[in-house]
Amino acid sequence: MHRVLDRQLRKLGLGDDPPDATQWRAFLERVDQSYMRKRFSELRSAQDQLVLASRKAGMADVATSVLHNVGNVLNSVNVAANVVSGLAKSTTRAGLGKSLALLRAQPAPGRFLDEDPRGRKLLQYLDAIDRALGDEGKQMVEELEHLGRHIDHIKAIVAQQLAVARGGKDSSVEEQIVVGQLVDDAILVVKGSLPRRSAITFVRDFGPCVVRADRHKVFQIVVNLLANARDALVARPEGTITLRVRSADGWAIVEVEDDGVGIAAESLTDIFTHGFTTKPTGNGFGLHSSACAAMELGGTLSVHSEGVGHGARLTLTLPSERTLAKSA
Repeated sequence: MHRVLDRQLRKLGLGDDPPDATQWRAFLERVDQSYMRKRFSELRSAQDQLVLASRKAGMADVATSVLHNVGNVLNSVNVAANVVSGLAKSTTRAGLGKSLALLRAQPAPGRFLDEDPRGRKLLQYLDAIDRALGDEGKQMVEELEHLGRHIDHIKAIVAQQLAVARGGKDSSVEEQIVVGQLVDDAILVVKGSLPRRSAITFVRDFGPCVVRADRHKVFQIVVNLLANARDALVARPEGTITLRVRSADGWAIVEVEDDGVGIAAESLTDIFTHGFTTKPTGNGFGLHSSACAAMELGGTLSVHSEGVGHGARLTLTLPSERTLAKSA
C-alpha cells in the first residue's frame, strides 16, 4: 500500500483490514479538509498580493490626479505671481522718487512749484503718478486675490486626494455657487497657460445659474474641460472656445465648445475611459477624473463631435438648488 495512504489510514485507527463505508467516508472527509486548507492558504496569499497591487495602483492614481489637476492651476499661479512682481518693480515708483529728489534740491520748493515751468509740470506729473499708483495697487490686489483662490484650490485638491488615499471620507464642503463666476475663474486659469501670442478667443454666453455643490470639484471639472478645448486648438494659428452657462428643467448646464481638431466617431465611446487619449503627450486622466467627479456631484458629463476637423462640445450637467430641494 502507498505509504501516504497507509499513514492516513492508521490515523483513522485502521489496521490491515479493509475499511468499511463509514471509515472510508471519514477518510475522504479528512483528505477533503486537507485539500481545502491548502487551497484556502493559496487563495489568501493571492488575495494579499492583489490587495497590495491594488493599493499601489490606487496610490499611483492619486499621484496622477494631484499632478494633473495641480498642474492646471500652477500655470495661473505663476502668471499672477509674475504680474505682482512686475507691479512691485514698476518704474512709476522710481519716477516718484526722482520727483521728490528734484523738490528736495530746491532752496524754495514752494516758489519752484508756483513759478518755475518745471515745477508746474512736476505737479501734473505727480498727479499722473498718483493715478498710476492707484491703478497698479488695484491690479495688484486683484492678482493677489486670484493667487489666493488658486492656492486654496491646490490645497483642496491635495486634501481631497489624501482623504481618498487614506480610505477616509471626502472632506468636501457644499456651498452656493454662481456658475458664471466660477467659469470666469476657470478661464483665467487656462488663459494663464496659453502662449503670450496665443490667438485663442474665448466667447462667453452666460445666463443666471446657481448650484449648491463642492466648489473645488466643479472648478476642477471646468478647468479640465477648458484645458481639453485649449489642447484641441494647439495645432491651429487661431481658434475659438465658446462657453455657455444656463439652467434648464432643474439642471445647471455648462457647455465648453471648441472649433479644433474634433473627435473621431470610434473614439467617442472611449473618451472618458481611464488612460484613453488622442494626444501625443496626453495621459488620459483629465476627462476620466472629470466624469467621475460629475457623477459624485449627482451630475453627468457628455461629449459631442461631428468628427475629425469639426470641433467638439463637452457638456456638464449638475442638479440645481431647485432639484436638490425637491429630492430632499
